[in-house]
Amino acid sequence: MRDLRYEMTAALAGAGLVDATQRTRVVDVCAGVAERYCAELGHTPAVRSGEIGELAAGEPAAGWAPTPPEETQRAW
Repeated sequence: MRDLRYEMTAALAGAGLVDATQRTRVVDVCAGVAERYCAELGHTPAVRSGEIGELAAGEPAAGWAPTPPEETQRAW
């Protein structure tokens, strides 16, 4: 998921609407309003848990990767 502040900064820079020295302050204000509005509507990101959370955080779960062929148990 892309960061809201990054997206706003890129949009403002591309449109040339805000002076570069003030851009961070404008983005902080706008992102804060947007995040509160989304939270009021119930659109807040959920905390992920388990393997999905580990993968999302960049820390793959130990059991996620397939077993190497030499360690795979065979039925025969």
